[in-house]
Amino acid sequence: MKTKAAIVYISILFLILVVLFFYGFKRAILSKNIMLLNNRYVELKRSTNTLLETNNRSFENFILENTYDQDLKNAITKKDTNWLTSNFIPTLESYGVDYVWILTNDGNVLFASDENDNNLSFPIDKNIFSENVLENPYKNFYANIGNTVTQLTMAPMEFTHKAKGKFNALIFLVFGKKYDSAYLNNLSEISTGANFSVLKHGTLLQDSINSKENIIRHHYCLAGFSGTNFATLESSKVLSEITVYNESFGKYSLIYLSLILLLAMAYYKFIGVKVLKPIAILSAALNGKEGKYLEKLKVKHDEFGNIAILLDDSFENTKKLNEEIVLRKKSEDELKIAAVQLENATIEKIIAEQGKKAKGDFLSTMSHEIRTPINGVIGIANLLKAEPLNPSQHDLVDTLVFSSNYLLSILTDILDFSKIEAGNLTFDNVQFNLNEICNNIQSLNQANAKNKSLSLILNTDDQVSSYLKGDSLRLCQILNNIIGNAIKFTNSGNVTFGYRLLNTIDKKQNIAFTIQDSGIGIAVNRLDSIFDSFSQADRTISTNYGGTGLGLTISKKLIELQGGNIIVESEVNKGTTFTFTLSFEVVNIAEHNIIKYERKNAVLNLNGLNVLVAEDNNINASILHKFFKKWNVKMDLAVNGVEVLEKLTKHEYDLILMDLHMPIMGGEEATKRIRNTETNTYKAIPIIALTADATTETQKMMLASGFNNYVTKPFSPDKLYDILEQYSSLLDESIKIESRSK
Repeated sequence: MKTKAAIVYISILFLILVVLFFYGFKRAILSKNIMLLNNRYVELKRSTNTLLETNNRSFENFILENTYDQDLKNAITKKDTNWLTSNFIPTLESYGVDYVWILTNDGNVLFASDENDNNLSFPIDKNIFSENVLENPYKNFYANIGNTVTQLTMAPMEFTHKAKGKFNALIFLVFGKKYDSAYLNNLSEISTGANFSVLKHGTLLQDSINSKENIIRHHYCLAGFSGTNFATLESSKVLSEITVYNESFGKYSLIYLSLILLLAMAYYKFIGVKVLKPIAILSAALNGKEGKYLEKLKVKHDEFGNIAILLDDSFENTKKLNEEIVLRKKSEDELKIAAVQLENATIEKIIAEQGKKAKGDFLSTMSHEIRTPINGVIGIANLLKAEPLNPSQHDLVDTLVFSSNYLLSILTDILDFSKIEAGNLTFDNVQFNLNEICNNIQSLNQANAKNKSLSLILNTDDQVSSYLKGDSLRLCQILNNIIGNAIKFTNSGNVTFGYRLLNTIDKKQNIAFTIQDSGIGIAVNRLDSIFDSFSQADRTISTNYGGTGLGLTISKKLIELQGGNIIVESEVNKGTTFTFTLSFEVVNIAEHNIIKYERKNAVLNLNGLNVLVAEDNNINASILHKFFKKWNVKMDLAVNGVEVLEKLTKHEYDLILMDLHMPIMGGEEATKRIRNTETNTYKAIPIIALTADATTETQKMMLASGFNNYVTKPFSPDKLYDILEQYSSLLDESIKIESRSK
């Protein structure tokens, strides 16, 4: 019977667990005992060393005091042995001194005394004594006298210094104290219950901890006259309380295990009668699907009796359940049809989401492809602006710059729109000067307004902090979009823009920005649709004025994603007013670390910085070469990642400017291989990405691949110069010179 076997196995497992528990508990107690033995050993060692050092120090101080005794000096000078015997010796015996010798410099004994023999021989040969004592007149050593280990302490009386570190003394006093049973018993009494004994071994024994007998031992070196080990003083201690506790634990553990075994047997018997037998009856009834087996159980007033009654009733209800199964099968078929419909709806939703992602990928790819030629146009325009031009040529270059920047702004709107739809738009948090930004925006749009004979007016609020922190680039994008629209749709009059402080809360200023024009206006019934994607207030606007219909949509999204809001008020043929609010953190002027400088007339020089450029577009490479030549930068060109790796093995470079999209091998793969190389020569070289794709995913990829920084196409010459200058200043010129010389 499987249930019975299971109960037997469970009972055996329970007993095994109990035994294991007691075994583990015993091991824990043994570990605790060992820890206690270690702690008591440390206490024994510390107390023994302290006790012996204190006794030795007291004995040394006593003999030193006697070296200054004038009566003793007079008795020795006069060779008055009677005074020594009657006065000096009793004083020493009262202190516990067992022996005393008075020696000359050459080791001859002038006087010797102990309890029984006044002519006690000095235990050290006088030749050895005379050779060593003058170099070290103070000694503490041990010797064997009368088969008893004795401590000897020596000090000179009236010693003087001689040449070559030698000393000369009137006499030497040597006191001896026997380490007999009386002295050892005295040590045991004043210690922490330790037992002391002297072991006459030639080598110092190791300390020991005996966990079986619960004995700890510490050995103290008793050095002879030459400094080598003469004997060993052993202090030991028996922790009898641990032994008693272990014996009690073993006895009671056996009693508890016996009781548990009896309880387990009783439990098994109870289970067999009260549980296993009723379960066997229920099993027979279920196998036969008949209620005749349940008669013995139905009369019992317990849980099994209730189960038997319920089981009997269940047999009666089986027929009804079979009828219900037919109805449920019909319902299941209906549910399957509904599930198919739901699956189709889910597939349609997935297809729609994939289409949305494909749209975003398409916009991102197209933006990248368009940015590459725009980079060439803007780069050439910036190069032309730096050349000496006549007024007519200067106007043409300005028009070229304006047109390319306008095209770039349209492309930026498309890219931002795809980022917003994909939920990948992020915002910077950098320091900026709001007044300077607005002045720059006014200057940027002034030419366009002047061409239409419009006045572009800026109104500011002095209550707004000089320096703020937030996403200044997005703020410029919003203002340029709305101001550009205002100029576009205004044929006469003026366009006014500016800002004012609403309030300051928790070091943040809430600022209202207003752009007002005297243009064509917007009909009231079209105000709600001007912020829709790819939508304009009138279908003829795109024909008459141009534009994608994305500028206001993106501006509204950018404002709302930063926690602000935008409203519009307009009247046809009278003008339009846009008002939006944003919050920026106030920057303490004392902590402001923006360094302002003008590069317009400055000489830009990067002192021969050696740069490897990876770029497959000839126009972009040519533009970079012209800028680098003006900045005194040495440039080497590679058209793909394979050429980059080849050139790195042959030449030394200070920095790599790496395009991401190149044939054969792109910039990402090339950078990974450089970072994973085992060659330290160029493993840590700074790598700057040059890319037309500035999405959040691309930025994360660049950091993960090992890029140090990135420059977005079309690149700003000033920004590119700043990055090159930053990494140029970090290079150690001495290392560069050394590596090039090799």
